[in-house]
Amino acid sequence: MPSLFDVLGKVLIYGQRLCIYPSAFDSEDERTFNLSFDNPGVEDVTLITSDKVTLKCYLLRAPHNRSRTSLPDLRLSICTVTPSAVPRAIIIMFHGNGYHAWLHLSSAKRFVRLGCDVLVVSYRGYGHSSGKPSEKGLRRDSQAALDYVLADAELSKSRIVLHGHSLGGAVAIDLAGRNPDKISGLIVENTFLSIPLVAKEIPGLRHLTFIIHQRWESYKRILKIPKHIPILMLSGKEDEVVPEWHMLKLWELAAMRGEGKDVKGPGLEGEEAHPNCGNDMFKSIAGGTHADTWTRSGYWSTVRTFLEKLTA
Repeated sequence: MPSLFDVLGKVLIYGQRLCIYPSAFDSEDERTFNLSFDNPGVEDVTLITSDKVTLKCYLLRAPHNRSRTSLPDLRLSICTVTPSAVPRAIIIMFHGNGYHAWLHLSSAKRFVRLGCDVLVVSYRGYGHSSGKPSEKGLRRDSQAALDYVLADAELSKSRIVLHGHSLGGAVAIDLAGRNPDKISGLIVENTFLSIPLVAKEIPGLRHLTFIIHQRWESYKRILKIPKHIPILMLSGKEDEVVPEWHMLKLWELAAMRGEGKDVKGPGLEGEEAHPNCGNDMFKSIAGGTHADTWTRSGYWSTVRTFLEKLTA
């Protein structure tokens, strides 16, 4: 019979994972979705990670030919985009902890309308993917996605831009810091400094952050990204999950990257954004909440400007 300490230990380990990766614990019906009926042009992609986990992801390709060099108009539907000479970029999308990859297909199609191919990654334990989520595991998943793009004869010809929403932003920041010579740009949306700093905002948890083992310390990892990699930060003003000061502090830290500074812990108060550094961009989206910032005015026009600067 297990001891009380054994039981408490399992609660601390698995209970955290339930809180931090909630959608991975959805029922099978909630996790899975048949895309074939209303998503023509979405390709199923199977990735195998370094620890042999199977990821079921989705690939959307932008039409392209030799006759066009500018970005298509945002008002055009995905089916009527005039093909460009080559895809503007390949976007690798990483979703939030309370989502599944197929929930980001509408956002992915907007990138296609901007002339980009898109790989939408499904983490282990999410959607149709096997395995169980953990920080170490999701780091392997993101690396498998990048390696897939680099190994593909066509996709590897395009600039690689990482996009992450919420937890996906932490995944993207980590991946960019580990692969600075392979990434051309980074877009993060409504992400956080670290999991413990989010927990400190929750009554009843603020004094228990020392036991959190799924930390996702983006405030440290963003410093590993060289300044030659442009970063776009998109922050919803009304984000009810991750207060905007997290994004403002990440923006401030982004200006320090490449300077060899060791950040032991960021301040807990929001601060004004630093002056624009190179091709970095920060956009605060009025009315944007944690889930719907991508639907708000100013989001896609800012993404378009960022991609135009990146690919000029």
